[in-house]
Amino acid sequence: MPEPRHLPKAPITEAIIDIRVKARTGLDPSAFQRAHQEIADRLPLQEERKGGQVTFRIGSGGPLPPEVQDLGVQGYFFKSEDGKLIAQFRIDGFTLNRLKPYTSWDELFPFAMDLWQLYVKRAEPEAVSRLALRYINHISLPNEPVDLDDYLLAAPPIPKDLPQYIGPFQTRVTIHDPEGGCAANVTQAFEPGSSGAAPSLLLDIDAFKVATLPPEDPGLPAALAHLHDFKNRIFFGMLSESTLRFFE
Repeated sequence: MPEPRHLPKAPITEAIIDIRVKARTGLDPSAFQRAHQEIADRLPLQEERKGGQVTFRIGSGGPLPPEVQDLGVQGYFFKSEDGKLIAQFRIDGFTLNRLKPYTSWDELFPFAMDLWQLYVKRAEPEAVSRLALRYINHISLPNEPVDLDDYLLAAPPIPKDLPQYIGPFQTRVTIHDPEGGCAANVTQAFEPGSSGAAPSLLLDIDAFKVATLPPEDPGLPAALAHLHDFKNRIFFGMLSESTLRFFE
């Protein structure tokens, strides 16, 4: 496997740090608006998020009209001026999204933990139920036939007696890490170019850990750091060394 290392030109189009919680009873989402005052210098834009629920039922005479329930405000999105950095403060948890251009884990992670402490202060959740990191990568390809084995270490195999030219594909596998008590959903896909755009490869890694933790658990940052290491092992284990050199 290629050696994991920092790639200054990493093909990350979105990085997501997500912490799901069991909300306390009676949480008022307006508490998140007060939290915004503490981060407005870096995330000045605010967007309200509402939720809804649709229930489908079948009666003796067949399907019944769906019941639509308005759940009201479920949280707020706080965004940077350029829209590339988004903090989600929701009833069911906290998420930090970083859109392209990605900088580094060393920059993003401490900021995420500061925001998480602010979220806990305002939301006072009963427990953490799930931790996740999701990294979505797009790798541009030449606008000509290519050998996917030059790029991917686990490209979809085609029997040698068949033509070796393929169109769009998607593979999805879940990799478990028993030692760390976590897993990752890994998606690879080939996306043909359209309207003159070059084709690309998608590598989507969603690493997660299901657990019940106190919100102030001192081990929570270490658990997220382990997910990051696990994600890196998968990323570098899926791509060829020659492909990785494009991003250095």
